Amino acid sequence: MMNSTESAKRPSGKRPKKRKFTGNMHTRCKAVHSVDESLNNSASGKKIRLQDVDTSFIEHDDGFDGYRVFDKTIIFTNIQNFASCKKCGGDIKLTEKCVRGLSSVFSIECKNCKDLCSFRNSKMLGKRKNIPEINRRFVYAMRTIGQGHAAMTTFCGVMDFLLQFLKNPIITL
Repeated sequence: MMNSTESAKRPSGKRPKKRKFTGNMHTRCKAVHSVDESLNNSASGKKIRLQDVDTSFIEHDDGFDGYRVFDKTIIFTNIQNFASCKKCGGDIKLTEKCVRGLSSVFSIECKNCKDLCSFRNSKMLGKRKNIPEINRRFVYAMRTIGQGHAAMTTFCGVMDFLLQFLKNPIITL
């Protein structure tokens, strides 16, 4: 007589067919969201929502908006060689005064009349306008791809960016 384990065994070479994949919690999502949708839905995205920007100073609007990466030495040298003071026509000097993460404050000073003008390379966000948008976007981008402070440090090192991110402010953004 056969016991219960022997009767339940399959004959050699008679495996059951492989089950067809019907999806899981990740493949059953409604649709892939665009970047604009994800910016509007997340807390960080709401903080960096684009505001109206005055582009009247751009003579030929050829799509030159958003962020670009420039070599500071090349830009400063070319601007100093071709630009002059509006008041006296003298030579100008460009300097970087303050660096916070990827954000900087630059100043333009006339060598003759000592007229001084300062500007930032990024808009400021927040109620007190004290958070550089470029830093918030960088943190949001790294979080979006699942990376943190160590990856930011590595990325900035590879790109030869001067990195002055502190770990605590990044976590609290």
